[in-house]
Amino acid sequence: MTEPEKRLLVALAWMCQQYLKKGDRVDHECMGAGQAAVELLIEYGLLTPAPRGGTWTKTGLTFLELN
Repeated sequence: MTEPEKRLLVALAWMCQQYLKKGDRVDHECMGAGQAAVELLIEYGLLTPAPRGGTWTKTGLTFLELN
């Protein structure tokens, strides 16, 4: 992953954590941008799929802690 990609992924992950967090998971609330964000975080292994969103993986939680 390049440095610019990492910076974008950090911003995306924190925006999802801040604005889409519902309990212990991320709920995209059927918004197109939220769905795209969740899909990308799943591709990078930071979330695992869940109905209407995803749950943070161990890697994802570590990524948030370190960034």
